[in-house]
Amino acid sequence: MGLQIASHQIIGILSAEDARTFAPPDSAATFAEVARRYIALKEPRWGAHADATGRSVIQKHLIGNLGHRRVDELTVAEIQMFIDGMVKNNASHSLLKKAVAHLRAILELAHDLDIIRRNPMRNPTVKFEYKSRRRKSERYLSLEECRALLSVLSGRDHLIVRMFIQLGLRPEELFALRRNDVDREFIRIDEVFTKGQIKETTPEESAAYVYVYVPPGLLLELRAWMASTGGNDKDWLFPTVRPRGSASLFPINQNGFRNGVLKPAAEKAGLSNVDLLTLRRTCAAQFGQNASAKDTQAQMRLSNPLANLDYSQRGLPESLKRVATALEAEIFCAGRAALEEKEHYVQGATSGSGAP
Repeated sequence: MGLQIASHQIIGILSAEDARTFAPPDSAATFAEVARRYIALKEPRWGAHADATGRSVIQKHLIGNLGHRRVDELTVAEIQMFIDGMVKNNASHSLLKKAVAHLRAILELAHDLDIIRRNPMRNPTVKFEYKSRRRKSERYLSLEECRALLSVLSGRDHLIVRMFIQLGLRPEELFALRRNDVDREFIRIDEVFTKGQIKETTPEESAAYVYVYVPPGLLLELRAWMASTGGNDKDWLFPTVRPRGSASLFPINQNGFRNGVLKPAAEKAGLSNVDLLTLRRTCAAQFGQNASAKDTQAQMRLSNPLANLDYSQRGLPESLKRVATALEAEIFCAGRAALEEKEHYVQGATSGSGAP
């Protein structure tokens, strides 16, 4: 389906870029000019994740490679060559999919603005091929590797890595947590921190479960950290050092934590190929091995957003709590006692207990 644009929206975009003076479409417009109009049009409807990834893909890959070209001169062959180049450069399937989708939409905007007569990517006789050569990483940590990694960390860093492993949070979610997001036995996910900006999650991108259950041991460590650091309710849970000359604190940057803390710790623990997404996959793998598919989706917040549940009011399924607590016991307790505890909780989780 083509991108439908009302006339007043087009005039508004052009006016904003041309000192509030409307200018008719230019058939000699470059791809970069149309791409920036596309960003201006889409930005108000993009959520935090889409804003960060969409801008990066368009600016770095599309404008970076095609920006100088006149839109009306782009051909099917040239577009396929561009896509083939991304494949040869080992682009991931996710990146290729986003690049093709945005490229098609930008050209559709050029068509709607009468800059081009037809969108070359809407040719019914042509199918654009793109298949990533990159092998998707499936790396996750075993329980022994979790213990090894946590054993070389302490204080704030130990708590953050533990939260990643046990809760399966996305990096942009964890580093956007505020002190008042810790609520009884839950943490609330309502913001993300990406590209140096804090944005509220949107219904389309926040998964069904905006409250995440925190097992007892982790909750004790989390509350001990909060008591030792102090702060106001709306302060960041994990603030970075105050920049010189600034009165403001910012959340920890995920890239800084990955490169400055996680990777050195993993190397010290004798582990390879560990990043923040490895920790999220670890949570998914451990839940997947011990919980129902429904509970695993709930923990990772992958369920249908239309089935949104506010667990601060309705309560999480007891089966999910039991598995989360059993996994915590197995990570932090050694010997047969942990295995017996796990067996006890998993048996209870699979005996028919469901959502209240």
